[in-house]
Amino acid sequence: MYNNLNQKLSEMRSGNYLVKVKSIGDKRPNKYYSKEYFVTVKYQVTDLNNPKRKYGVICNGFGSKPIELNVDRELLPTNFFVWESFDEKLFERLSRTQKSINEEGYYKKDRDTGRVVA
Repeated sequence: MYNNLNQKLSEMRSGNYLVKVKSIGDKRPNKYYSKEYFVTVKYQVTDLNNPKRKYGVICNGFGSKPIELNVDRELLPTNFFVWESFDEKLFERLSRTQKSINEEGYYKKDRDTGRVVA
């Protein structure tokens, strides 16, 4: 399932960094709201020029920032709704993440650990 998703993300050609889905968990229903469920999605950010690199640099209008590459990250938020198409919504969230890393140079970091929470 996520091979097709990875193919769509690579066809976007939004920059040097590519978001690759590594695993998609099972649907877990919300016990308080019946029309919502949760899915854990793990992904990695890789460099297209050198896939074995551990660190990269994102350059935007405010200066350059380092980013860790080839590290498993969890897509947040993890909630999806019953009336939405899961595949379309997941692709939308992943493409937004890929676009923000490549074009805007933005990625969220945890204040305590300094790691990317994406």
